[in-house]
Amino acid sequence: MSAAPAFAQTPALPQEPGNCGTIIIPPGLGIGPGADITSFNPLFITSAYNAEAAGLMFESLLWINRYHQIDWSRSIASSVTTPDAGKTYDVTMRPWLWSDGVPVTTKDVLYAFDLIKAYGTSYAGYGAGGMPGIIASLTASDAAHFQVVLQHQVNPDWFILNGLSQLAPLPAHAWEKYNTDQIWQGQSSPAFFGVVDGPLLLSGFTVGVDAAFVPNPRYGGAPMHFERFIMKFENAEGQELQAVESGDLDMSNLPFDLYDQASHLPGAHVVTLPPAYAWHELIPNLANPRTGYFADVRVRQAIADAINQQQIISLAMHGHGLPDYGPVPVVPPIFLSPAAKAGSYPVGYDPAKARALLAAAGYAPGEDGIMGKGGQSISFTLEIPAGQPLRIEMAESMQQDLRAVGIAMQIRQVEFNKMLSQMVHEPHAWEAILVGENLAAYPSGEDLFVTGGYLNNNGYSDKKMDALVAQSTDEPGMAGLYAYQDYASAQQPVIFLPNEQYSVLVRNGLHGVGDFINPLGAWAPEKLYCTAAAAP
Repeated sequence: MSAAPAFAQTPALPQEPGNCGTIIIPPGLGIGPGADITSFNPLFITSAYNAEAAGLMFESLLWINRYHQIDWSRSIASSVTTPDAGKTYDVTMRPWLWSDGVPVTTKDVLYAFDLIKAYGTSYAGYGAGGMPGIIASLTASDAAHFQVVLQHQVNPDWFILNGLSQLAPLPAHAWEKYNTDQIWQGQSSPAFFGVVDGPLLLSGFTVGVDAAFVPNPRYGGAPMHFERFIMKFENAEGQELQAVESGDLDMSNLPFDLYDQASHLPGAHVVTLPPAYAWHELIPNLANPRTGYFADVRVRQAIADAINQQQIISLAMHGHGLPDYGPVPVVPPIFLSPAAKAGSYPVGYDPAKARALLAAAGYAPGEDGIMGKGGQSISFTLEIPAGQPLRIEMAESMQQDLRAVGIAMQIRQVEFNKMLSQMVHEPHAWEAILVGENLAAYPSGEDLFVTGGYLNNNGYSDKKMDALVAQSTDEPGMAGLYAYQDYASAQQPVIFLPNEQYSVLVRNGLHGVGDFINPLGAWAPEKLYCTAAAAP
């Protein structure tokens, strides 16, 4: 990876945080161009953008920091113990209030779990951390203590980070009057969310325009240093940058191709963020009869070997990216297998190997040079989110690489939420999709690549993969996780692609941006504050 260009340094931090008045930002800071918010209910969030909004309103039972450790200062739980090393978990909650003054208690945790079970596969976290089926019983001894007993003993690190963390309280006293259909219907209605326990209250929502928040006066954590917080929906990177220049936004992702220009803008500075815990992926649809060739692992490996990731990083990300060939991001390296740490992957840029794999699978070039077998050519359409220069450039680079080994790929831009809905609900309507994948704190893959997994949207199924994922979640230690990630790197259930490292353009006088954005996708709005240089 080439060195990142140098930019103006963030102004020195003041001694006392000041009030910012109104802060206006787009969704998706640190993870890519924003998209419209479609749900504020943590039970139904289907995108990182919805998760950002819901996370402002509802506090986590366990707040996971960028080092994949529990930050108890931001968690409603004050302690978690497992007396039998993996089957039973005793949780203590600290005193906390809903925004209407009612105490947050274990009743709210049990209520949230009942809703998770009631919604089943409609629940956004279904399958991750084994939820909800892995829980044999959930009981409360009093208002501050509850116990989770699992169906069987598991890897405690995995369950605490991926499963137990999902049991965030929901306001039973405010929501019990609604049935499950009414809760579903109210997921984008500000009127439904009058009671929250997170740092911010939703004060307004205009579809396709913005979502507005104000500080929750009864929030039990650190105080906010602003009076209003607005998520403004700008669906193209260029629009976001122009909005910062004009003063309509206080910060935005900095498009890679505009780094040099942005570094000289008056009244703003650049903050480089740690990479999100994520990777890009080309999702091949194994469930679509038109693309049956994707079911052959040799074809998937050939696609991975044909793609020049360093070229994508250099051209599309302007040197701000990290190659990725497996399901565990390289930063931070705490979960990488020994082979991955050594940079030894079963795939990598090797066009000759890609052509050999296709030949071994029985494919030969036709008159047009496209590889085919049995009357079917390896030709597919890749859908990408509309209006996103990074992904357009990534797709165009891959298109050239694949054509060089005899694979034809067309590119189609689709509105992000429409593409997401199609991917989940219309398995035969698409052939391949390019998106980013944000991971859970423990990258075990139970929701992504297990047969029938909630986020397994492309029909991938492999018995050995299922067994290795089960090993990673059931057995203490990381031997299972290492074996899973090495096998997934060879299998390429999706084609793993580079992860970009974003910087954001921030108006001068606004501080705390680096601490505000968590690489795991959560926001910490209490970290933002201003100086006199940033007049409200």
